[in-house]
Amino acid sequence: MPEDKHWIPDNPDGSGWADVDWTSCIRGSRYHYQHGLPHADARAAMPAWYLVQTRLDTPLLHAPHENDYYIPADRLADFLAELTIAGGDETIWHIQPVAAPPPESRTKSQGAA
Repeated sequence: MPEDKHWIPDNPDGSGWADVDWTSCIRGSRYHYQHGLPHADARAAMPAWYLVQTRLDTPLLHAPHENDYYIPADRLADFLAELTIAGGDETIWHIQPVAAPPPESRTKSQGAA
């Protein structure tokens, strides 16, 4: 591994904690870093599906509304980017791994990790 004079990890295994140094709502906190698996191995270790729950909490609706989306792992980043850019009043409420989507979701298994 080439030596990086600008980055020295906290621990000999290359892991540690670093300050969040970009503007965000978590600025001032710290994130944990560590070496990751090679890409193919990391993808194989991921759950195949994620449940992304969003929330609409706007005066245009008579009550808050929650939506559940079942997303194949290999499409999660694209879905979150699309939702963040085009979601409007629909915000990400939580994300969790799931073994498989329910049949009622009519999701397609092709493309799933």
